Amino acid sequence: MRTVKNFIFLMPIVVASMTAQQISDRAIVDRFTKSVKELFRDVDSAQSAHDCADVNALIEEMEKEFAAHKELLDRALYPDDYSKTITNLKGRLLVRQKDLGVIETQLVRIAALESQVRELSGRIDDMSTEVTNLQRAHLLNMEAAAMDRALLDSLKIVISRLRQSLRERDNLIFALVDSLFMQYDKDVASMNDVEKQGISVRLERRNVLTNIKKSLEDNLKFLESTNLSPNDYAEIARQNQRFSSQWNGLRPKITSIYLGGRKKNKEAVLIDSMLATWSSKVDQGTWNALRVLLEKGGIQLKPFSSGDEFTGNFSEFVAAEISNAKQEPGDVRLKRFNTFNDSVWKTDLEPTWLPVLAGSGKITANQKEEIEKKFGSWQSAIAPVSPLVYIVVAILLLMLLWSLNRYVRKKSSANHSP
Repeated sequence: MRTVKNFIFLMPIVVASMTAQQISDRAIVDRFTKSVKELFRDVDSAQSAHDCADVNALIEEMEKEFAAHKELLDRALYPDDYSKTITNLKGRLLVRQKDLGVIETQLVRIAALESQVRELSGRIDDMSTEVTNLQRAHLLNMEAAAMDRALLDSLKIVISRLRQSLRERDNLIFALVDSLFMQYDKDVASMNDVEKQGISVRLERRNVLTNIKKSLEDNLKFLESTNLSPNDYAEIARQNQRFSSQWNGLRPKITSIYLGGRKKNKEAVLIDSMLATWSSKVDQGTWNALRVLLEKGGIQLKPFSSGDEFTGNFSEFVAAEISNAKQEPGDVRLKRFNTFNDSVWKTDLEPTWLPVLAGSGKITANQKEEIEKKFGSWQSAIAPVSPLVYIVVAILLLMLLWSLNRYVRKKSSANHSP
């Protein structure tokens, strides 16, 4: 009796389970059938080598997606089967390529670039996930570090990895853009409307503008939520300059491709605004970090927030140091110079900061040279050449003259001998 009751109890569960499986199988078959019909339409409507390459990539993606359901599809498609359906699609595409006069080598090159685009797109998605995870770890570690100073080292590691991941994702996004445009072998200005429409579809499919906005948002969030060292700002300034340069190169192409497309042009305007905000924050942080670095070396300049002000204030400071020779003992001035030279100039300012400031356009090449000359003048004034150096040089010159005179005499004697 108990067995019968158990059977009656389990029957609805078994039936429900079987029904759910049948629904799931039916959904897979329907989705495959729908995809095949759409791809046949895409093949027949292809108008260029790029269209054919796109369809070929979609066929390959579908083939990979449904490979695990081959047995189910073989049964559902009888007398056809899964493999035959894929073969028919590829055959129809080959016929369309011949009708359009598409050269096989051209298709192979475009397909290779499209494959590179898909790979880069996947890596961008992976990198975005990593950035999100690191951002969470960053926030958690910041809260923990406030209570336990022992976690500060862990926080520094997370910050370093997050900064590196942001930089790598920025590079991947623009590498993907380059691969997309390389498929056309021509400038955007030379493209016809069909080609522009084709590349706009590819840009949207790979979420290029969305990824650029996300990257800017994350870079800004990182800058605002992290306590960075002065040298961190030097690297971020370099990254910001590189990003700005790449976007400025892409921006006119976006305008040309989406000419008349208000929504996409609004996105581009939004990116301009986000980039301007990030650049402004980087600019403010950079000058503030440089001020902190100089104070670490024991010198305080007048407030500065531009390359002109920094160059002028540094030159003014050096001039004051040189003119104060009579007001302060030499050992005091020498100690101040050595502290700055050893802890700032040789370690950070000359090898890292000045090249970054010049490379990012915050100071000009002439201003960089002027700062270096001013430092040289300060060094000469604070640590003049020792008189012993002049004595040694004089001795060396006398020895050289004596050797030369002796050589000339020997040669003259040799010429007069019988």
